[in-house]
Amino acid sequence: MRCFPALLLAGLISGIPAVVRAESSRIPVNIVCAEAAWCDVAAQIGGPDVRTQALLSTPGIDPHDLTPSPSMARAMAGSGLAVVNGATYDDWALPFAASASDRIVVASIAGWHPGDNPHLFLDPAAVEKVARVLADKLSHQPGVSASAVDGRLNAFLKELDGVKAGLAAMKARHDVVSVAAVEPVGQTLLGDAGLDIVDESFALAIMNHAEPSPRDVAEVDTLIDGRRVRMLITNPAIHSPQIDRLVDRAQAVGLPVVAIGETLPPGQSWQGWVHGILQTVEQALGDGRQ
Repeated sequence: MRCFPALLLAGLISGIPAVVRAESSRIPVNIVCAEAAWCDVAAQIGGPDVRTQALLSTPGIDPHDLTPSPSMARAMAGSGLAVVNGATYDDWALPFAASASDRIVVASIAGWHPGDNPHLFLDPAAVEKVARVLADKLSHQPGVSASAVDGRLNAFLKELDGVKAGLAAMKARHDVVSVAAVEPVGQTLLGDAGLDIVDESFALAIMNHAEPSPRDVAEVDTLIDGRRVRMLITNPAIHSPQIDRLVDRAQAVGLPVVAIGETLPPGQSWQGWVHGILQTVEQALGDGRQ
């Protein structure tokens, strides 16, 4: 009889470390994204069940012309889930993603077509579609609680609804606002807020590293000099004497210059980043009243 409690106690003690070991040995899904914005969305939905790594997380880098390093290639190719924007934006990453255990190409999910804006991480509709696909993929991973993933997805979608409400409120306040841009980063987001990039041909040429036509250059000069737009939008990742000249012209006539980057700032969530962009634009609309 004396042995039974001792054996029972020994069984209980030996059982506790086994449970702890089972929990601690769970390996998070390794998600590697080309862009930090997509990794933030994945981290919000995956929570402790994922480990994320963004290949591009330093503001000021132009992903269009990036030459990937061997370490970038190895990281994405060896990931459990690779997330690539696609849409000609980071197509250098597509071959690496093809070697990953699973992959998400945002352009395919979002229904992107040639000629559409490639900055899909600033398109709320595309972000929602990717969030749902991420949740579905993660919920089918071994050891991952589908209900926990669903709860985090719903929390993110609620935040996304807040972004959409902010965009709708801006559009209602300002109707249609003409703006000039040196490159169409955030064009879809701005369109949802009621802003219309009226120098689209010029902006697309700059994005594609082509020389804008003399007609397009003259048109954007006229728009700025005559204050026929409410602001000039720049991209901190793109620099050229031509862009500097436009910024100088805008400042000379008192036109607000708003910088919208294409890399999620360190320490910010996707929704926090977008809210910050909208606040900056809203401020510029007040400063640039005609």
